[in-house]
Amino acid sequence: MHTTPVVNEQNVWVQNGFPIQAGSLVGQPKNITASSGMNNELRVNVTVSEPGVGLSSIHFQLLAMNDTQSCSPPPHPPTVLVDQTISNKSFNIPLNATGTYCFVFDNQGRQPLKNINISARAFGTTQKVLIARDGSANTAGLGLGALGLVVAIYGYSRKSIIPWE
Repeated sequence: MHTTPVVNEQNVWVQNGFPIQAGSLVGQPKNITASSGMNNELRVNVTVSEPGVGLSSIHFQLLAMNDTQSCSPPPHPPTVLVDQTISNKSFNIPLNATGTYCFVFDNQGRQPLKNINISARAFGTTQKVLIARDGSANTAGLGLGALGLVVAIYGYSRKSIIPWE
């Protein structure tokens, strides 16, 4: 039996310097396809910076939009996957379904401009198992190898010695 890992990777959103203006709430919809028959996971890394200052923070939400194609409020409430204030954070989120996911950055209030570096990738993983039916070939190969060894030992033991004069 042979086991081989199978990985399916999809870049969802990779961007450096995505601006979030002061006093704004920005929702970015992304369509994510879950790989059928695999264990699916969304890996997100977000870094927030403020021009001239460096590392900063922002309120971040990741929402499963339940069959809507935008980040506007749907008729049914979205499923909240992440809801926290972040500055430099990585998330591994199980994906249960294909659909639209909304990345929300809340920079409302007295917050200055923020720049977001984001990397979001969907991974589907599984194990491919191959049952190898090569047992009889292995047995035949071992038998022929053993026979060859016996012939070689017999030939070496019968080697005639030729004296040089």
